[in-house]
Amino acid sequence: MRTWGSILAIVGLGILVGGMLFFGAVMAPLVFTHLPLPEAGAFIRAAFPWYYGFTLASAALAALGFLLQHRLRAAAVPGAVILITAWSLLWLLPKMDALKAANDSAAFSFWHNISVWLNGAELLAALLLLIRTAAVKNRD
Repeated sequence: MRTWGSILAIVGLGILVGGMLFFGAVMAPLVFTHLPLPEAGAFIRAAFPWYYGFTLASAALAALGFLLQHRLRAAAVPGAVILITAWSLLWLLPKMDALKAANDSAAFSFWHNISVWLNGAELLAALLLLIRTAAVKNRD
């Protein structure tokens, strides 16, 4: 039987992975194929604080679950997601907004690529941890 710690970890990771996949595979392509580019970009930029908030909350839920199980190495993955996402929300997003407003497309493209790679790494790490955690019967 699973305990609250393992349930919170699996649910948190499931919500995290599902939300990240939905945003990247459904939301962004849908917006960019159905809105003119300037409106699509503005809409996605407005959605990012919500996306980052969602990511922070679900990663915190997963981290809490692992901490309740005393699984510190596993808690490091959602912990890293929290740190990277907080940095993205507080520093990277405003920087990219300023670059967009200044029409500095080269710098915007550079930081956009950094954000895509970071988001992909977070998604991959969370997905692998979710698979590993769900596959283990009971670690509590």
